[in-house]
Amino acid sequence: MATIPLRGATGFNAVEDKGTYDRILLDRAVPQFVHGKFGMKKSIPARGGTWVEWRRVEYITASTTAVTEGTVTTEFVPTVTKTVGTVAQYAQFMRGTDLVDEQSYDPLLAEFTEALGDTMADSIDQLTRNVLVADGTVQYASTATTRATVGSGMRMTSAELREAVATLETNNAKTINGVFPAIIHTRVKYDLFGDSNIVNAFQYAADRGGNNPLLTGTLGQYMGIEFYPTSNAKIQASLGLSGADVYVTMLFGKDSYGVLDLSMESARTYFKPKGSGGATGDPVDQVWSLGYKFAHACAVLNSTWYVRIEHTAALGTGG
Repeated sequence: MATIPLRGATGFNAVEDKGTYDRILLDRAVPQFVHGKFGMKKSIPARGGTWVEWRRVEYITASTTAVTEGTVTTEFVPTVTKTVGTVAQYAQFMRGTDLVDEQSYDPLLAEFTEALGDTMADSIDQLTRNVLVADGTVQYASTATTRATVGSGMRMTSAELREAVATLETNNAKTINGVFPAIIHTRVKYDLFGDSNIVNAFQYAADRGGNNPLLTGTLGQYMGIEFYPTSNAKIQASLGLSGADVYVTMLFGKDSYGVLDLSMESARTYFKPKGSGGATGDPVDQVWSLGYKFAHACAVLNSTWYVRIEHTAALGTGG
């Protein structure tokens, strides 16, 4: 006796076996965008050019030697330091047909717009990060003395964090809202939760209950540091000892860097509907475009007010 199954590759089965399409599109995986969060933010006004100059009168050394009565002391010249940040424009766009807009099963234009917004934020975050990881007061983990000597087991620890805080405080860096923010890679969070000193601090010094970091999985604050994990934290791939990946953790003091944009050109997306190309560009209303544009710059204002720790990670290559 013949039995008709639903599933199959040919004939009746191939025609009748259909799928159900979920109209809710899946979320995109995006990093936490935190690198611009702690800088001095400035917008260049209209007609204000494309760059900003910051100036600082450097600290004047204290007087600890008495002057001789009736003798004119030696004069000195104060030091004024300037830093310049120049904005540049960044953009990308896509084109699509009228049928994509009008007949596609999913609301693609809305999704494309959100996706471009994510990409724009990611671009700004990476541009800021790339400036910061090239400067700052460098600290190599454990016994390493250069990036090339950072190798297996030289990971982020409570001792490295204490050293970085000591460096910032010695350099008279000011805190931001009472803490030194630290940007760490998500894999480094794994290492810190494995450090007994940090775990004991959360266990015995933090508030008990559901908000304790050991339950929430959020590092929160430790030794005057507030942690911001992100997969966008810089990895110097294969540049460590024996090809190890070198991870970069950064601790910031106030006004250690600046972030610039143009007040008349805020980061935004641009949609040009079909037909907007005119008689020559889109004569029968077939094509639309969607893109983004932003102006951005990052400048280090005081490299002694943030620390760049280079180390490996247990979950990283060669860590």
